[in-house]
Amino acid sequence: MGAELLEKEKFIFAGNRPHLRMDDEMARIDRKGADLAFKKYKKKIMDGLLLKQGFSRWKSSAYVRRNRIGLLEYLDLQKERYGSKTFCVNFAAMPLYCGYSWPVMSMGDRLGVFITGKDVWWDYCDEKAAEQSFENAAAAVEQFVLPWFQEISSEKGYRKMLAEFAESLPELAAEWLDALELREKEPLIQSGIQQLKLPKKLSKLQRADRRTEQSDAERQEKIW
Repeated sequence: MGAELLEKEKFIFAGNRPHLRMDDEMARIDRKGADLAFKKYKKKIMDGLLLKQGFSRWKSSAYVRRNRIGLLEYLDLQKERYGSKTFCVNFAAMPLYCGYSWPVMSMGDRLGVFITGKDVWWDYCDEKAAEQSFENAAAAVEQFVLPWFQEISSEKGYRKMLAEFAESLPELAAEWLDALELREKEPLIQSGIQQLKLPKKLSKLQRADRRTEQSDAERQEKIW
């Protein structure tokens, strides 16, 4: 925990700014150009990072991945709603086998808050700002979010996370802990993917994940 805190303290933000601009500043922005810059560097940098990690694009600015214990790993780029041409990054995880027909994003955080305890918004008002911001946000995702997802990709790590989660939302944490005891999760996972209208790619585990899942199941059988 100490090393993790030190890494967070060392991280240098670039491209971030107060998420709201004054009216006179907003009037000087080429809005169409800013939106084109957002799309360009989202595709070049954030897509370039996350698609290689097995994520799929979902909706307009979200990414999703199914991990080997049946959790949905979710990350999205949220634009500031009033046109300031800034964005933040949200991430979360939820079980796919609990019958939800809507995303439950309670177990997660906003990236800036996760790193510093304060909200962070990145600027994309023009090409230069967008490139710097996406490079910095992607670096933060790679350094902090992907390890967080890796931690909960095992049942042991997920149980540990749920124990911490129970402090703020005890009922939901208890529900998810109970659901972990289900023996036949795959039909429920497939139903969850359909209900949430997730990319069809999530219906199949990647080969490496399937081998790991089978090994875990074999070890569990020996315990039983």
